[in-house]
Amino acid sequence: MRRVQTWFIGLICLGLSVCFPAWAQTKLSNAQLDQLMAPVALYPDALLSQILMGSTYPDDIAAAAKWSAAHSSQSGDDAVRAVESESWDPSVKSLVAFPSVMDMMGREPTWVKSVGDAFLAQPEAVMDSVQRLRTQAQKAGNLKTTPEQTVKTTTQNEKTVVVIEPADPQVVYVPSYNPTVVYGTWAYPSYPPYYYPPPPGSMFATSLVAGIGFGLGVAAINSMWGDADWGRGDIDIDVDRYNNINVNNRLDRTNVNNNRSTWQHNAANRGNAPYADQASRQRFDSQRQAGLQNRAQAGQGAAAAGSRDAARERAAQSFEGRTGQPIAGHGGDAGARGQQGGRGDGAAGRAQGQGPQGGQGARDRGAGVSTQDRQQNRSSGVSTQDRQPDRASSVSTHDRQAAAQRQRADEAAARDRARATNTSNALSGAGDGNRMRQQNQRSDVSRGAAPHRSTGASAPHRGGGAPSRGGGGGGRGGGGRR
Repeated sequence: MRRVQTWFIGLICLGLSVCFPAWAQTKLSNAQLDQLMAPVALYPDALLSQILMGSTYPDDIAAAAKWSAAHSSQSGDDAVRAVESESWDPSVKSLVAFPSVMDMMGREPTWVKSVGDAFLAQPEAVMDSVQRLRTQAQKAGNLKTTPEQTVKTTTQNEKTVVVIEPADPQVVYVPSYNPTVVYGTWAYPSYPPYYYPPPPGSMFATSLVAGIGFGLGVAAINSMWGDADWGRGDIDIDVDRYNNINVNNRLDRTNVNNNRSTWQHNAANRGNAPYADQASRQRFDSQRQAGLQNRAQAGQGAAAAGSRDAARERAAQSFEGRTGQPIAGHGGDAGARGQQGGRGDGAAGRAQGQGPQGGQGARDRGAGVSTQDRQQNRSSGVSTQDRQPDRASSVSTHDRQAAAQRQRADEAAARDRARATNTSNALSGAGDGNRMRQQNQRSDVSRGAAPHRSTGASAPHRGGGAPSRGGGGGGRGGGGRR
């Protein structure tokens, strides 16, 4: 009978191990939690709360860390406002107020995900871990009130807790410390505390050896809208602060009491990062998948809009380059671009053949040859034959061939003159109206035998443009229409 009972109990244990492997693998012990939370347990309550919330969105943290690294001079509420248009979760946006925190989180993505997974699966246990570590640092004599922060012991829901707040509510200092030192004798030798100091040479590196140090204060007021509720083991939201900084994603105050709301994880912002435990997957994963699809669709719409805007901008720049006239509402300075001779973008440079080393097409345009006029005719949707039906129908094949030969000779001569001029000065003669008129007159003489050409060099009154523009494309320059 006992043997049967033993087998029965064994089968039950085996069934439990098969049915709940994720629970058994992801539930962290006190030693593991203290090891995990040691790097940030001594941060001010509000900043720690933002880190706990933000770490549940590891993909967004990675993107925000890259942004912060590229904008290291921006901090505080101003930095948070600068990322308002990003699709990141608001808790992640709030963290860009602290470049040093973003630097550490960006370098340690595995740690970020582990903290977020632990907080989703064991929120009260994570909060208790922070309190154990704070008490330990107090006993070691390393956690105390300073000009930068206030440390006090209070009671919440019959729990004695250590609270850390900025000495000035409008300025937050990020503490810097070595977890292997500041907590005194570590209680779990098998699980030493994690420590992620800035790499040597980093702008956030310090010479701190023992105790707690502080860098520059950060003017973060509305960015710090989270706060730890130690008595209940969760995070409260200051709705006024939240709405002041997240102007396009405000909370509904209908069911808000005393300006406080309890934070809830928004799985739609989780991204591609899977949840670590089965309970979290069952609770959040369907919402996460839906959020992925919505983000993808929003990204495609934004990309399409950006492509249209870029196409309009290119068209405006092309028009300005040919005519010298900017289109209202589009950036760019024709004069500044005209001086960049290496690119040959200036309107005057193209009309006079002064754009150096621009390739054969650029030299053709610089010589004022018919290629540009043909492009103008195509882009405007009107064929040259439609414009000159009578003359095009009255010429013989022999005349057209002779005219084409003369035209090619004129083009070659113009290119030679352009190259010779570019050798000495990339922009010499740009905007010289007299030279352009002389060149047009020479072209007229050489083309005099074939005034009827439908695809040759454009007539001066269409392609030459006003003298003050250096022949820059004329009023009918193709590509200017939108």
